[in-house]
Amino acid sequence: MIQNNINIDNRIRFLLYRINNNLATIEEKNEYLDLLLQGGYINKIDYDKNKKELTNKGNSTNLGEAIIGIGIAVLVGTLLSKLFDKE
Repeated sequence: MIQNNINIDNRIRFLLYRINNNLATIEEKNEYLDLLLQGGYINKIDYDKNKKELTNKGNSTNLGEAIIGIGIAVLVGTLLSKLFDKE
């Protein structure tokens, strides 16, 4: 289970990098949202809202900014949890 979470977190970081640098495809953005939901980083309401925007707007700047904001929050939370787990 722990290894699976590490793989998910690594994939989320990779996809966030691609999104942040405007390299991500629509499929990668969809995968990113799916992984955030699967990892418990966002709830179903946020997932549905962002998924709908992605479907309607494609590569919209506002959607990209929202996805990046979610990703940054996820990364900070992950890093903090790892820091406190070591102590």
